[in-house]
Amino acid sequence: MSTSTEHEESTIVSEEEKPQEQLNGEELHSDNKLTRYDSMDIESGKLGRRYHHGGAATKSGEWAVVLQLAFQSLGVVYGDIGTSPLYVYASTFTDGIKHNDDILGVLSLIFYTITLIPLIKFVFIVLRANDHGDGGTFALYSLICRYAKVGLMPSQEIEDQDVSTFQLELPNNRIRIASKLQTKLENSNFAKYFLLFATMLGTSMVIGDGVLTPCISVLSAVGGIKESASFMTEGTEALFADVGHFSVRSIQISMCTVTYPALIFAYTGQGSFLRKNNHLVADTFYKSIPGIAVVFVMTLTSAFLVLIMIMTWKTHILLIISYVLIIGTIEIVYLSSVLYKFDQGGYLPLAFALILMSIMYVWNDLYRKKYYFELDHKISHEKVKKIVEDTNTQRLPGLAVFYSELVHGIPPIFKHYIANEPAPHSVLIFISFKSLPISKVPIEERFLFRRVQPKDLQVFRCVVRYGYKDVHKKQEPFERLLIEKLKEFIMEDYHIGSEMTCTNVDEVQNEGETVEDVVQCENELVSVEREEAIERDVEYVDKACRNGVVHLVGEHEVVAAKGANIGKRVLIDYAYNFLKKNLRQSNKVFDIPHQRMLKVGMTYEL
Repeated sequence: MSTSTEHEESTIVSEEEKPQEQLNGEELHSDNKLTRYDSMDIESGKLGRRYHHGGAATKSGEWAVVLQLAFQSLGVVYGDIGTSPLYVYASTFTDGIKHNDDILGVLSLIFYTITLIPLIKFVFIVLRANDHGDGGTFALYSLICRYAKVGLMPSQEIEDQDVSTFQLELPNNRIRIASKLQTKLENSNFAKYFLLFATMLGTSMVIGDGVLTPCISVLSAVGGIKESASFMTEGTEALFADVGHFSVRSIQISMCTVTYPALIFAYTGQGSFLRKNNHLVADTFYKSIPGIAVVFVMTLTSAFLVLIMIMTWKTHILLIISYVLIIGTIEIVYLSSVLYKFDQGGYLPLAFALILMSIMYVWNDLYRKKYYFELDHKISHEKVKKIVEDTNTQRLPGLAVFYSELVHGIPPIFKHYIANEPAPHSVLIFISFKSLPISKVPIEERFLFRRVQPKDLQVFRCVVRYGYKDVHKKQEPFERLLIEKLKEFIMEDYHIGSEMTCTNVDEVQNEGETVEDVVQCENELVSVEREEAIERDVEYVDKACRNGVVHLVGEHEVVAAKGANIGKRVLIDYAYNFLKKNLRQSNKVFDIPHQRMLKVGMTYEL
């Protein structure tokens, strides 16, 4: 019989959203890790413990593989930046060539621009700022979020830094500028929102330009559009974004050995041809692509890179100033030179970017408000213990899995479930899904478990961590992985607990016994008791699984609170709910069997 039913909905009216700094006494310090602990952390008694479920080994690729990737990247790298010779000369001399020396001047500008921007800046500097092989504006933002707590979601945990791909290095105390900048970013809400909006805008511009570019390219080839464009660095930002498909070394090799020399030869050959055939400048090549979005993203990349230089790389201040004066000045000059094209088609990628950015902001803002709502209404550990330990409550055989996005504390879904089904299952697991500011989380480190004390309650919390490029694979059943990692945690938890309860044998030495004999006896006794406890708890979990696993998913309906203005009602009741309906549900993502899924209906008034 199917147990997929809808419980009676319960409406909770939220108060005004509290400032992030005032929630539950959270304090941020530049030289300390996040010092926020909820009641369940204190209850578990494992604040200082960090659990690893294996590690991911990395292997450096052989030169044969690197060269193969370098060859494969030619089509991508040269396909992006290699299109610039098609239109640079034609768009520069729109009124014809007045003097042959002008050709040499333009060729000099082209040479120095390609050398400074694509080659030196991107190939040798920006590519170093990749996020474990991923590039682009979002990758830079993720790096900044790891080294400075500028995220707007209060879901940071100390254990997140244990993930092998996190690579967190706190600023050295000797470098004052890094600590000062980090402190200002962490304590300024304006800086946090500015970085988020800049990331959204940069990502949206890349998407908007990508939507528009193929259309204009086809029209240019068919109709011969001849409008002004002056981008010999077209495709440079895509060079950084393409690093995720190949590797840093392969792109550096292909750019230095093939792409860069080919571009220089192409421009030099065109210049030589035009010196003898000035009248053919308009027919040298033709193409026009509005490039405001491209140059803006390049400038935004430089701004983010300066933050990474200061906080992550700890580059000398003189080198940072030199980078800003040389590269920054050149990019600002190019950005200002293309702004005149706004009314000549340059507004199209900006319009696409504005639409995409609006969608991102609506989702991010209301998702964050919903998270704060759940955080304000989380269930205390005393309430959970009271419910589970109630002698009048008989626990059902089986294992119940509660799904939520709340990282700190027990979500309100448990309270509403108990209100309708007062008998909890013998084993309870509260799962929270969390996105880390890294590209991928190894499967061995994805599950972070905690036990609610006392151990006899058989209540666990589990934070399932994903990177922004992680995807769920059907060949990896989520339920099976969850149970396996739970058993590993139980064994690891008992081993850690035994180390904390070692007996002080200096005071228990009996007559005729040496200290070594007492230590050996105590160790054997503890080892036997530990193995028995592990076997008992693992068997208890296996028995609960055999009796049946029930997945409880919250069916949240988000509506605008009574008295909200018309703008807020449109954003919540229509825009956000439209986006939510087009989002894949958790039961689809994790292949939750429909016959073992139970939905708990709740209404959030924001």
